[in-house]
Amino acid sequence: MQTDWSQFFGRFHPLVVHLPVGIIVFAVLLIIIAAYRKSALLEKAINIALLAGCISAVFAIVTGLLLSGNGGYDADTLFWHKWIGIIAAVICFVSWLSRRNPESEKKISNALLVICTLLIAIGGHLGGNMTHGEGYLTKNLPASLQKIFGAAPKVVPKKIFASVDSVMVYADIIQPILDKKCISCHNLKKQNGELDLSSKEGLTKGGKSGAAIVAADLEKSELFHRVTLPVSSSKFMPADNRPALMPVEISLIKWWINAGADYEKNLARLNADDKSKYLVAAYLGIDAANEKEIILPVVAAANPGVLRQLKEANIIIRPLSAESNLLQASFVMVQQSTEAEITKLVEKLSSVKNQLYQLDVKHCTLSKEALTIISNFNMLNKLDMQQTKLTDEIIQPLSKLQQLSVLNLGENEITDKVFSILKEMKALKKANLWQTKVTDNGIKNFQSASKGIIIEH
Repeated sequence: MQTDWSQFFGRFHPLVVHLPVGIIVFAVLLIIIAAYRKSALLEKAINIALLAGCISAVFAIVTGLLLSGNGGYDADTLFWHKWIGIIAAVICFVSWLSRRNPESEKKISNALLVICTLLIAIGGHLGGNMTHGEGYLTKNLPASLQKIFGAAPKVVPKKIFASVDSVMVYADIIQPILDKKCISCHNLKKQNGELDLSSKEGLTKGGKSGAAIVAADLEKSELFHRVTLPVSSSKFMPADNRPALMPVEISLIKWWINAGADYEKNLARLNADDKSKYLVAAYLGIDAANEKEIILPVVAAANPGVLRQLKEANIIIRPLSAESNLLQASFVMVQQSTEAEITKLVEKLSSVKNQLYQLDVKHCTLSKEALTIISNFNMLNKLDMQQTKLTDEIIQPLSKLQQLSVLNLGENEITDKVFSILKEMKALKKANLWQTKVTDNGIKNFQSASKGIIIEH
């Protein structure tokens, strides 16, 4: 591989550029001290600091010019960043020269140094925008300060979908994923690898490494290739330890490419199968059965250490969606555990009861104690307890689950007594009672008294 020496030395710019900044700021501090305490030694230190600042600024400018030859930066931002840096270095040099002239007023030197410091701040802001994206220095400001500086983010109202079929795959799924994970480095103003992922035109054009997306061809789609590489690979994207795409996001991009990577069609026109519709509905928070948006509760994030312990206990636990702290948990890996072991695992799970939205414990042996613990999972919306050796007596605590929308009690030894419990669940919409001992008459009576609840039997 041929070495590009200009780029090799240019990449030292982020390191070198901080030297003159620190030295010049240090010189300003010395001048402030000298204003209150006259000292020949301080004057010598100021002269040395200014000279060192000028010399290091030259190295910063040279490495910056070499780095800019790589391209991928917004031309206007780069222009002002470059020339502000050069002008600041010249002013710093003039400030040093003026202090060496005994005839010169030090006030002129000090004023020039103040101007130099202001230019450094402006140039640094532009450099941050080029490296980390527009608004890098202001995006984490408190809301009150964002309003003062005019940096308050635009509030985009959450889109409501008439149905899953109405979802525009590119506009509603693919581009928002790219906006969230990719465009800080690949946009109109900062095109790393000459790639702009902020629009369909940029995706179609591709970058220096080839086509970003090739319809119906995953192997030739460079974007998909990069996001599925091992994290240890130097070509893995997103780079620089930025948040990687979630498995569901990668799956959606994969499906979209295989479906033809169309930019205009909705889910229905792309002839999506039921599995794909379910994936889209889960990602966007749409109730596919009732064709309406699910308004997810807002909760605090679970403790990462607790989540790690649950995973180490072989409980599968993952985020419900990319935009929510809610969790879904499954005991599929521990189904062969004893009743006592399952109870202990349920007790462990109670540490995230405020985030737990969906729970799957099917084919596990559940005790009354485990049911009592589960009844305190007050955020539960969906609970799957199929074939868990339940009886009418031990499921009584479930009546406390007032947020539960979907309940699966199939293949259990329960009778019509279960309906007195279901009546207490104010949010219940669907219950699966397949292969239980409930009667048709019991179902009929329950549904007549509780209109709208779907019973699968």
